[in-house]
Amino acid sequence: GEGEAKLEGSDVVFQTKHMNQHLICSLCMGYLRDANTVTECLHTFCKVCIYKHLAEYNFCPTCEVSLGPTPKDRIRSDRAMQNIVDKVLPHFAREEAAAEKAYKGEADAGKERHSESTAQSEAKRRKVMQSVKEKRKSNDKEAASAANRICLSLFPAVDDKGEELAPKLPQPYLRSSVDATVKQYKVYLSRKLSEDHGFKASIPQVEFYVKGNLLKNEMTFGDVWKQFWGVDDDHHMA
Repeated sequence: GEGEAKLEGSDVVFQTKHMNQHLICSLCMGYLRDANTVTECLHTFCKVCIYKHLAEYNFCPTCEVSLGPTPKDRIRSDRAMQNIVDKVLPHFAREEAAAEKAYKGEADAGKERHSESTAQSEAKRRKVMQSVKEKRKSNDKEAASAANRICLSLFPAVDDKGEELAPKLPQPYLRSSVDATVKQYKVYLSRKLSEDHGFKASIPQVEFYVKGNLLKNEMTFGDVWKQFWGVDDDHHMA
């Protein structure tokens, strides 16, 4: 398909954009330069970026795993990753070398200009770090929201003859809050059966079963998950 790697002779050809997420330092949002990897979690950053980060914090900036009282001891130069960056983006390596040369020239021209450049770089790093923190908070909120929801499948039960006791919903797969109660879903199902199929079932007539167990009205789906469903189970109700 589009974007997939292709073999041409002895070369593997692919679009660079599909590798970008693996070649970018999340601290400066630029391509990796002098790549260094955290041994605890294998996240990789520019050497300058991660060392500046560890001057203030003792955790990985991506996953926040603790790196202990001497975090710099958990950082290793990652020549293999840097070689990949240099091979995938050879022009980037050349530009970096030219920039480094120009930077050194400016440093030689005067310490004052060098100091100003360093201050600007530090301000930029702090701005990027703040952006990363805000993005992490946003991701944490989304993860918390996702953690409080559960996917359900709702199918009609069958009688002794194998016949369904109610019409099947057009969309039997639902996404629910773990705080929703069985009674709330009884109200929902009674209304859906009436609206979509003209099937009349009062709320007291609607019953939910999980693995043969009748669910009580006051139970939440968090309770149902803990009591009847395992992590790998299909969240199936009848």
